[in-house]
Amino acid sequence: MELMIGLVSVVAGLVQGITGFGSGIVLMMLLPIMYALPQAAGISIAICVFLNASMVLTYRKHVNFKKIIPPALLYVVICFFAMRFSTSVDQHLMKKIFGLFLLLLSVYYLFIAKNTKTEKFSLGISILFIFISALCDVFFGIGGPLMVLYFMSQTKEKQEYLGTITAFFLINGIYNTILRLINGILSMEYMLVILYGIVGIVLGGYLGKRVVNRIDSELLKKIVYVTIGLCGILNLIS
Repeated sequence: MELMIGLVSVVAGLVQGITGFGSGIVLMMLLPIMYALPQAAGISIAICVFLNASMVLTYRKHVNFKKIIPPALLYVVICFFAMRFSTSVDQHLMKKIFGLFLLLLSVYYLFIAKNTKTEKFSLGISILFIFISALCDVFFGIGGPLMVLYFMSQTKEKQEYLGTITAFFLINGIYNTILRLINGILSMEYMLVILYGIVGIVLGGYLGKRVVNRIDSELLKKIVYVTIGLCGILNLIS
């Protein structure tokens, strides 16, 4: 089991290294098959913390903390209350909702994201995006898509965007992991699995940087998007 997660983490890191996104999504295509959804989300986020830390180190000079603090504070509050309910809801129902979430995520990336304008959002839309993202992070371990749009609308340069959004995910990843440990969702029995995942995702990220210019990243993205949709359908019908 640990070896399988390590191998999938290599793929997750590879995809992240080539396309700039997707490590958590790739992990969450497998982990819910092996663990209950709350534990799967916790393991995925814990593994991705290390990758986010390395990216923050790379883009540390471009991190804009003024644009991180307001959404991070709201994110933290929502996650705190949502975490209390993440293990008490019907897990079979949550699996169906997760399947629908993956299917919608696939449709979003295939048909909507590339046509979305990145104009600065209103306060109401920003709060809505943060609220939905925090809930998706707690229940599914995937809070990225809407926050990508949010930070793209808040930043001007690519380096500022990458540094700022990665620092945001690092802060919330550490917080959510600690929160899951306190609430008993994660325990020491998952540490070996997480360690294998960390090693795999770092290796995959390194390989991704080495082969990024040799692989058609747009084709790889489409393959990932379609796979996400198929996983969503499998979760809906199982």
